Amino acid sequence: MTSDWRSLRPRGISQERRNRGSILGSAGARQGGLGQLHARRAFSTSFTSTNLGTSWLIVPILGAAAVFQVVVVPKLAVRGVYPDLILLLVIARSLIAGGRGAVFWGFVGGLWMDVLSGGAIGASSLALMATSLLTGIGHNAIFRRNSFVPFISALSGTLFFSLIYLAILVGVGYRFPPIPLVINLIVPAALYNCAVMFLATPILNRLPEQANYP
Repeated sequence: MTSDWRSLRPRGISQERRNRGSILGSAGARQGGLGQLHARRAFSTSFTSTNLGTSWLIVPILGAAAVFQVVVVPKLAVRGVYPDLILLLVIARSLIAGGRGAVFWGFVGGLWMDVLSGGAIGASSLALMATSLLTGIGHNAIFRRNSFVPFISALSGTLFFSLIYLAILVGVGYRFPPIPLVINLIVPAALYNCAVMFLATPILNRLPEQANYP
């Protein structure tokens, strides 16, 4: 009997341990499965909601746009005036996703333009960043779908950008006649930008309203 009892006890304990182990294992498996599910959901959420507006992926994209601005856009000049593609992209981005999201665009796009055009490094970036905050006021699903909002944003954004840019250049030692520059270059460029933005408004209105837009 004793031998039977001794022989049964280990089996009883091992069976109990196996039962406990199976329970703990199943609980651990469920927790592990939930953890993997949460991890997959977190990864999926972070991937799908990645804000390309603050992602370094936008660097080569705006670089390509800057090259297009320098190489191709001048061929669209009318009496020596042509639109500013980078400025229009920053304004459009601020209208769609807000001025804060467009600040990074302005910073990167401005650096590209300064490097490719040989201008004062950082001047375009500072001017574009400030402009994005100004035109970001139109970031609203109600207001930005009004045809006049992109038009006014392009007009005010171009003038604001130009004034800040010129002020920075004057601050670092550049000298130029202000009145002829405003009349012959800034105002016509602002009108050209307004025309391009007005034509692009139907496309902008089809883009979804979301904070994490690229």
